[in-house]
Amino acid sequence: MLKQLTAAILGSSMLLAAPLAAQAQTIDALAINTRDYIVTGIDLRKCAFPMCGGYFVKAVNQGLTRCADGSLQKQCHVPVVDTSQRGWTDKDRAAFTDAFAQGHALARGILRTVTNPSTGVKVDTLVVGSGWLGQASSKPTGLFYGLKSSGIVCITYPCPTITETTLNFPAKRNIAGLNLSSAGATPEQVEAGNQALFGSGLLAAGVHKTISGPAGQGQQLVASEFYLLVPDMIR
Repeated sequence: MLKQLTAAILGSSMLLAAPLAAQAQTIDALAINTRDYIVTGIDLRKCAFPMCGGYFVKAVNQGLTRCADGSLQKQCHVPVVDTSQRGWTDKDRAAFTDAFAQGHALARGILRTVTNPSTGVKVDTLVVGSGWLGQASSKPTGLFYGLKSSGIVCITYPCPTITETTLNFPAKRNIAGLNLSSAGATPEQVEAGNQALFGSGLLAAGVHKTISGPAGQGQQLVASEFYLLVPDMIR
């Protein structure tokens, strides 16, 4: 039932995505306003689009989110999610759209009001700069982080091999470990997550625990869920 409702909502949203994209500035041009968002709910209210329909989203790690109209709210109504700037395959686009609607994906992008050039209707839109698919379909708990190899190599442990960035904050530090198995993902998904550290990186939600070894103590992130980048097609 949820997938049917999602498909119906997405159908109306995607019809507007292409014309609205013509007026949407690139993510690079608006990088200062880029945030990481997650869906908090589907808008099932029955009224005319764009007043109803679409999603409610929030910026992760934030108590309040700045919406497209500039106001700060606990969550923002977004009738349209515009993925047209991404060179995704149809299969990847559908997988992201479905997962995002169910709260199992993260979107890095901007919230802005876009005017449809054909109708003049103004629509609050999430313009997606990158999409990240949840791997375990688990409920994320804890804070959200970006993770990538620090390039540091040690002959002992714990070793600060991973650079951790707190999403939607400027905080960055090196940590000594990452436990992805705790999210409930398959061994193949965990391996893909560990390999992503040396490429595009990955996003994860979780909490830290202290680990000890010959080199002293360090911090390990214990993930409740982790997310891998949806790749663009090679053109």
